[in-house]
Amino acid sequence: MKGKAFAFILLAVLLALFVTPVYAQSIPSLPHAFYGAVKVNGSLALVGTTVEARGEGVQTGVQNNPVVTTVEGQYGSSNPLEPKLIVQGNVAEGTILSFYVNGVRADQTAEWHSGEVTQLDVTATVEGPPPETTQAPLPKPAAFSLSSLTISPNEVAIGESVTTSVNVANTGEQAGNYSLTLKVDGAVEATKDITVAAAASQEVTFTTAKDLPGSHSVDINGLTGTFVVKEAPSAPPAPPTPSTPPAPSETPSPPTPPTPPAPPSAAEPINWPVLLAVLGGMVVVGLIILVVSTRRSY
Repeated sequence: MKGKAFAFILLAVLLALFVTPVYAQSIPSLPHAFYGAVKVNGSLALVGTTVEARGEGVQTGVQNNPVVTTVEGQYGSSNPLEPKLIVQGNVAEGTILSFYVNGVRADQTAEWHSGEVTQLDVTATVEGPPPETTQAPLPKPAAFSLSSLTISPNEVAIGESVTTSVNVANTGEQAGNYSLTLKVDGAVEATKDITVAAAASQEVTFTTAKDLPGSHSVDINGLTGTFVVKEAPSAPPAPPTPSTPPAPSETPSPPTPPTPPAPPSAAEPINWPVLLAVLGGMVVVGLIILVVSTRRSY
């Protein structure tokens, strides 16, 4: 039992002696980061200047070696979140590093140490004028201008709509947002937000209506105008209907003379025989009726 324990301990020692060095050699070295001021011929280096580190085993032409300045007279940054000049590769501890500004060797050197961050100000002397940088200028921000305020129609009846338009131009080199406010008689009626591309223009329209007769002022972001609301006209009275004159006849007839009164007729003579006969008949009929009535009473 003791022999097995001894053999196990011996095996563990051999593994520690042979495996650990191999594992340690497989761990890559941490890079050495640099940042600081950079000058060319005693003046702050321009934006776009390159700073590069060289040395035995150092990788060049990779990300962040060289590093390009984004701030005049400064390469890299002390901010942990911002880029720095990164020196890495198969570099031995203590290797002497040389620094180059736009390809010209700087006056400073430094030792390489794995995992360190070093502030190092570098200067370089260039014969003749300093090299030009290739960084393009930043585009100009959006800039807006208003013009061509139009109100149509200028005169309306009560309740009719009025359209107001204005032209918005972006004279900058970047697209931007712009807000417009329509005011009628000093009160805000409506607002609109628009996006205008660089070096472009856009027409914006508003529609409003008023029930109050009179002149009304319009304001869109400082551009002003007016329109008029007219009262509804009252209906005119109906004209009198002319009487139709009688149509004249084709041939006028002469006036009819008045009819003379008829002469009085002469009295006709009385026919006495007829009259006496009628009276006698009436008497006879009366006697007959009297006789008949008397007999019935008995």
